[in-house]
Amino acid sequence: MVCSDEQYSNDTTISMKILVAGDSFAAEWPGHNGWTKLLANSYTVTNVAQAGCSEYKILKQIQKVKLDEFDCVIVSHTSPSRVHTPCHPLHKQGLHKDCDLLWNDIDRTNLFNPSLAAAKGYFRYHYDDQYQCDMYALVRQQINTLLTNKQYISMSHIEVAKLFVVEDQHIDFSEFWQEHKGKENHYNTKGNQKLHQILLDNIK
Repeated sequence: MVCSDEQYSNDTTISMKILVAGDSFAAEWPGHNGWTKLLANSYTVTNVAQAGCSEYKILKQIQKVKLDEFDCVIVSHTSPSRVHTPCHPLHKQGLHKDCDLLWNDIDRTNLFNPSLAAAKGYFRYHYDDQYQCDMYALVRQQINTLLTNKQYISMSHIEVAKLFVVEDQHIDFSEFWQEHKGKENHYNTKGNQKLHQILLDNIK
């Protein structure tokens, strides 16, 4: 059987394998309109992103997979202020079960949660923003080195993350997000559709 050009193009597109890693802007949310799920309509997508995670956990996401199996890697970078923890004091299940520590998430009182009290104490008495930024920069550079031989699309959605760009192909969505905030991957339906199209235009 001879395939038409259109059939060949579609088969080639679907067979292209893409790894998605990163934070909640890339994780699999409930619903069907998130950009990662839209991307899976065109490519074979493996999504290892985790909501609320630190840059360290993003590095671990990438290290745990066989990169040779993927043609393209998309990474959504997080905030430098996220502090790694193996066990969050509040989020134990659901979308944020792998969440790391962020002051805005734990700034609350619970007399029966010593883990929460310890986390708050760390932020109050020991947190060092310069250290966090330095470690973030090192981890982000390591991710970039790991993906040197891949088509690597780096993206960020919060303004501070773009200050640490080391990637050749980076897309800053911080202003875009402010215009399209919503309830799936933090974007509304229109925002997810537009973001999806931007990625399609950038994938080779």
